[in-house]
Amino acid sequence: MGAAMKQILLVEDDPDISISLKMSLGYKKYQVTIAHDLASAHKFFSDQNFDLLILDVNLPDGMSFTFCNDIRKQNANIPIIMLTALIDEESAVQGMASGADDYVRKPFGINELLMRISKLLERSSKSAPEFSFGPLKIDPKKRQAWVENFELSLGKKEYEILLTLVRKQGEVLTRNEILNVFGEEAQVFDRCIDSHLSHLRKKLRAADAKNILITPVYGVGYRLDLR
Repeated sequence: MGAAMKQILLVEDDPDISISLKMSLGYKKYQVTIAHDLASAHKFFSDQNFDLLILDVNLPDGMSFTFCNDIRKQNANIPIIMLTALIDEESAVQGMASGADDYVRKPFGINELLMRISKLLERSSKSAPEFSFGPLKIDPKKRQAWVENFELSLGKKEYEILLTLVRKQGEVLTRNEILNVFGEEAQVFDRCIDSHLSHLRKKLRAADAKNILITPVYGVGYRLDLR
């Protein structure tokens, strides 16, 4: 079976540029989802898993710097490329400071962009180590989690929360740190944290991982424990 197509979220409000890029990337076997504004970008990123993001800086509902920063808090490894018609150095510095890996000025050559995408995806695949906690293993490159040989079927937010807990290796994960998983959606999902953790507990029990506990730490947050 061949490798799965890499998933790219393209956030670009210019229809000519977005359609042209989607076609060019499609020829290279990338699967492209187009968002024309930040609101759509937030929804797509919340609902789907992506391997790389391409963000236009100026969008109808704002600049993408804050969105980029939110994504970086949720996922330290996902490659992010910013596209812009701005030529000032300050914008480039702000883009990189917000968490972008690369900053490409318009107009650009498609072959140059394809090379940058390829290099970032290659680097990302090499820089995402596997994590483990007792019998639980997580592969960030595949965005999959297993208990022994049983693969967990996790929703996007469940996966992100579990990965963050495992990365803490038994240290307390505060509620604010969990809210970072949701980015700007935090104010909407604050009351859903307990629901997501409840679902995670049920899925761990279904995988016969009874020795892995998600322990509440009163007034602080949660901790992953082995018993």
